[in-house]
Amino acid sequence: RQKAEKESRGESFDSRINAWDFRYYMNMKLEKLYQIDDDIVMQYFPMDHVTREMLNIYQELLGLKFTKTENPHVWHEDVSQYDVYDTETNSFVGHFYLDLFPRDGKYSHAAEFDLQKGCVVGGKQQHPASAMVANFTKATETKPSLLMFDEVETFFHEFGHVMHELCTKATYYTFSGTSVQRDFIEAPSQMLENWCYEAECLSRISKHYQTGKPFPDDLIKKIRDAKHANAALLNLRQIFFGTFDIELHTSEGKVDTSKLWPSLMEAITLIPEPDITNDAGSFGHLASGYSAGYYGYLWSEVYSADMFQAFKKAGIFNPTLGRKYRDVILAPGGSKDAMDLLKEFLGREPNSEAFLVHIGLLPSTTQEAK
Repeated sequence: RQKAEKESRGESFDSRINAWDFRYYMNMKLEKLYQIDDDIVMQYFPMDHVTREMLNIYQELLGLKFTKTENPHVWHEDVSQYDVYDTETNSFVGHFYLDLFPRDGKYSHAAEFDLQKGCVVGGKQQHPASAMVANFTKATETKPSLLMFDEVETFFHEFGHVMHELCTKATYYTFSGTSVQRDFIEAPSQMLENWCYEAECLSRISKHYQTGKPFPDDLIKKIRDAKHANAALLNLRQIFFGTFDIELHTSEGKVDTSKLWPSLMEAITLIPEPDITNDAGSFGHLASGYSAGYYGYLWSEVYSADMFQAFKKAGIFNPTLGRKYRDVILAPGGSKDAMDLLKEFLGREPNSEAFLVHIGLLPSTTQEAK
């Protein structure tokens, strides 16, 4: 396919997929093998509808109530502020902010930032405040803001971090919210990405911006079928990033990153890296608290997939299990060991079987049979 593509443009073919090729061919594979066109898919994800339904899902699942703050104290007119309350007691939980659109000078990626940790200060409860920051496309005169499918996943993921901060019951600042073991920190948010592939959720969060219709069944099937597309390469890339991080932080003496990066890249992913660049210079996680811990992104997926199986069995909108998840996984923060939280939530030792199903190495019938 790559050879035919090159020849159609009158270009020479070197029998390799180079570093600058792989995203292009990944998208081509989605279009040709799964008939998924991002431009069509995003028409079903207008920002306002996705935001409203996603917030509804989190409220129902976790036993919370979100109220948009009147006269909010925010840093930009695009930012919205919400007050959070517990639905059982109506007690105040905290605040969160949504800063979702790009502007000059703004942080250019998607992330969650804790603005104030929930903890006990001077004998009184300090309520948490958290912000989700993203750079989704703004509305134009002719179209509303529309999200690509991977942006919907990002929305669910980063807002999962917000809920981790807001649901904390930790006494001490050090253990509050997402202040957990580094190789567990991503698990709660990664688990919530799975909702985006479930038909019940897709039907709720989708609404064609012109017709008002939800995702058609055939498109839902294509999205689900394509979940494992390119999984091998994408997981090898994560293994590469984690390995590079550990090599860099455990090596003695100076390390020539311009040589270490391409040698590991080709050895692990089989994709050669051009020798005229040094991509390690843009690998921000190296100096942002993940030092020698980037492997946690992939390791956390083992736990997130295992936890999600509980929701697959009980129902992804099951409020009883959702409240258990809030109380057992989110509320303690880092005040308990992550393995103990997992054992309590799962009722057993966690294992990697669900993860292997999640990345397509085991058939889904393996889990369904249990």
